[in-house]
Amino acid sequence: MTQNSRDELHWYVGCVRSCQEKNVARTLNSMAVEHYLPVRREVHRWSDRRKVVECLVIPRFIFIRCRNSERAPIMDAEPRITRFLASAGEVSVVRDTEMETFRRMVEGGGAVRLSDRPLAPGDRVRVMSGPLTGLECDLVSVGGGRCLAVSLGPLGTATMDLDLESVEKI
Repeated sequence: MTQNSRDELHWYVGCVRSCQEKNVARTLNSMAVEHYLPVRREVHRWSDRRKVVECLVIPRFIFIRCRNSERAPIMDAEPRITRFLASAGEVSVVRDTEMETFRRMVEGGGAVRLSDRPLAPGDRVRVMSGPLTGLECDLVSVGGGRCLAVSLGPLGTATMDLDLESVEKI
């Protein structure tokens, strides 16, 4: 991060105490702090009923968009945020474009998985149909399958299965 961009708005990854993600999101909401808690809706079935529940995509993490100078006051106001992810001694930032792509992946309803290993970029593709229509991204091989991948900095890489017929090579 350059000196000029140190106090611009950036997405940071906050580490949260176990099972406190939704409480932290409510507190940040009441403080008018822009944040994103990735959740997906799942139908849980029991023998006598079904229920739609919100499940965390990335337990113990929340994305917070703020200025570098606002991070410490946010942590003081919300002690359930234990730290911000850092790499090589600097607090890590998720770029706006990567954050938007990740949000689209989560909100698209597919199964999003995280991988902490770096993924080698493959063919550059454009998604032609589905919730990610128009998105240009790298297609990578993960576990023998094909999938879409977006880097989330030190948190790793978010991946999502894509139907190969829904993409075209650029």
